[in-house]
Amino acid sequence: MQNNIYSLESYEFIRISGADSISFLQGQLSCNTELLSAGRSLTGALCNLKGRVIADFRLVKIGEDIIMQCAAGMADKIHATLSKYAVFSKVELSLLESKNNTAPVAIGVIGKGVDEALSILGLDLPENTDGVSSSPSSSVVRVSGLSERIEIWMHTEAAAEQLLTRLKEEKNDDLEPWLRADIEAGIVHVTPTLSEEFTPQLLNYDLSGLIDFKKGCYTGQEIVARMFYRGTAKRRLQLASSSHSISDSSKVVARASEDSGEDILAFSNTGATESLLLAVLAVQAVDSGERMTLSDNAESEVCIRELPYMTN
Repeated sequence: MQNNIYSLESYEFIRISGADSISFLQGQLSCNTELLSAGRSLTGALCNLKGRVIADFRLVKIGEDIIMQCAAGMADKIHATLSKYAVFSKVELSLLESKNNTAPVAIGVIGKGVDEALSILGLDLPENTDGVSSSPSSSVVRVSGLSERIEIWMHTEAAAEQLLTRLKEEKNDDLEPWLRADIEAGIVHVTPTLSEEFTPQLLNYDLSGLIDFKKGCYTGQEIVARMFYRGTAKRRLQLASSSHSISDSSKVVARASEDSGEDILAFSNTGATESLLLAVLAVQAVDSGERMTLSDNAESEVCIRELPYMTN
C-alpha cells in the first residue's frame, strides 16, 4: 500500500460540548447542524459579519461531543470567534492538542488501502461522501475525491499506532498526493493567509455543499444569501492544469488582461504529465476561452478543467 496512507497532522481540532451545542452552532455556521448525526459529518464555513469566510471546517459527532476539524493555524481564531457568543449558551469550547493526546490522530487513506484499513477496524465504508462509520476507538469519514478516500480519526495515539502496525505501514509525511486529491475535488481550505479574504461564492462553497440556504440565520447569512440569489458571480474558483511546473510565486495571467495575474490558492506538481492548480478567476475570461499562462512562464499553457461538483 505504498503512498496510500498519509499523516494528516496539519489539521487542528476543537471540541464543542454542552446541552446547547447544536443550537449554538446553528446560529454561527453556514451548515445546518440539525442534520449532524453519528453517521453524517458536515462541512461548512464560519463567516464574519461582512459575509467573508473566516474558516472552513468539518464537524463530526463523537459520543455527546462535536469535534470540529480545521486547517492548520485556524483553531485559535475559530475558538476566539465562537467564544464571543458562547457565553449566552450552555456550551463549552475546548482546543484539542496532539501534545497532550486530546486531539484525534487523523490518517488519510486513498484507493486500494481503504478496504484493508476498514477491514482491520471492523467498519464498513460509508455509503455517501461525508458519511461516518464509528467504533469505540475510531471514526471513519468518507471524503470527496476522484478516487476513493477516507479520513480515519483514531481517538488515541496508541490506537493509531496499533492500526499502522496491523497495516504494516508507516504514516507517509509526504502529503502531496493527498493535497492533489483535494485540488482535483475542487477543495480549498482556508488558512490564516486566506482568512476573511473571500466570500463563500468566490470559493464555490455555495456549489460544493458548505452552505445550506434552507436553514435559518447565522453570522454573515444575509450577505451570503443575497449574493447567491441576486448576484451573478463575476469571479469563481477554477480548477486548471498547467503544462509547466508551478512555483510559490506563480500567478495565472489572462493574455487579454493587463492585470499582473490572479493568485494561485493551491497547486500540485506531482502529476506524471501536468500540474494542477486552483485559482479564483474571472468568469468571463473562462467562458470566452481566453488564453491563460503562468505569470513566470510565458510559454506555459493553463487550461481550465471541469470541477466535479459542477457536473452534478
